[in-house]
Amino acid sequence: MKIRILKQRLAASITLLAITLLSGSVFGDEINYARAKFNYQMLCQGCHTPDGTGGNDTPKMKGHIGHFLSTQQGREYLVRVPGSANSTLDDPQLAEVLNWIITEMGGESVPENMDFYTADEVAEFRKEPLFEVTQYRKQLLATIKQN
Repeated sequence: MKIRILKQRLAASITLLAITLLSGSVFGDEINYARAKFNYQMLCQGCHTPDGTGGNDTPKMKGHIGHFLSTQQGREYLVRVPGSANSTLDDPQLAEVLNWIITEMGGESVPENMDFYTADEVAEFRKEPLFEVTQYRKQLLATIKQN
């Protein structure tokens, strides 16, 4: 029974992947929602959970991620964290996933005048990944709270 369910899930995932890969590339602030969701499911939700509420020591994104966009340092942080900076996604795909996460999970935390991530911006921020994430995040949140 479990093997049949796993096979069905695998077949559905492969179908979704094929659809997303055939549906075009990422340009500017356009988001291919199916592809972005698939990439989130495959690479992010294991820690951040399907709805972005986070698990164990993983920060909650749902209703909060948009706050990071209020400062340049916060914007860079979302790309420089290890899960983003070291992701197997290429720069356009990572920009797309980040934009999808923000629009799907950010809620009221997202600024009205939010600029979507671009592939070039992601490429630049990825050059300096973070290593001491927990302390950096605490300091960053304190700075954001003051603004």
